[in-house]
Amino acid sequence: MSLLLCIGVGGCNSGDSTVHLTGHVTHDGKPVPRGTITFSPDTQQGNSGHGSKAIIYDGTYTTQESFGLVGGPHMVRIEGFNGVAHGDNLDGKLLFKPHEESYDLPMESGEYDFEIPPSDKKPR
Repeated sequence: MSLLLCIGVGGCNSGDSTVHLTGHVTHDGKPVPRGTITFSPDTQQGNSGHGSKAIIYDGTYTTQESFGLVGGPHMVRIEGFNGVAHGDNLDGKLLFKPHEESYDLPMESGEYDFEIPPSDKKPR
C-alpha cells in the first residue's frame, strides 16, 4: 500500500483544491520495485501550494485522497530501488540516478504514469 506525506509550509487540509493521482512507474519498460516520488509545485511556472510525496511499491504509486496534491506544473523527483534489502536500506540499491523533470500534472483526479528514460544510468 502506498503512503503519502505532505511537505511544505502550507500543510494539508480538506479545504485545499487537490487531486488524487495513481499510476505506474517504470524504468526500461519494467516496474520500479520500490521508491519515492516527490511532487513540488513549479513556482517558476506560476504554480503554488503544498508539495507531496508518494511511495512506489511494485511499480505503482497512489496519493491518498485526504492529502492529495495541487495540479498543474510540478518539479517531480523519482528515486527507484531494486527492492532487495541491502544493509540498513530496506528498499535496496538504486536502479538509476534520481530523476528530476518538470511535468504538467492533471487538474482532475485520475491516472498518471511515469517512465524513467533509459539514459538515467545506475549510480556508481
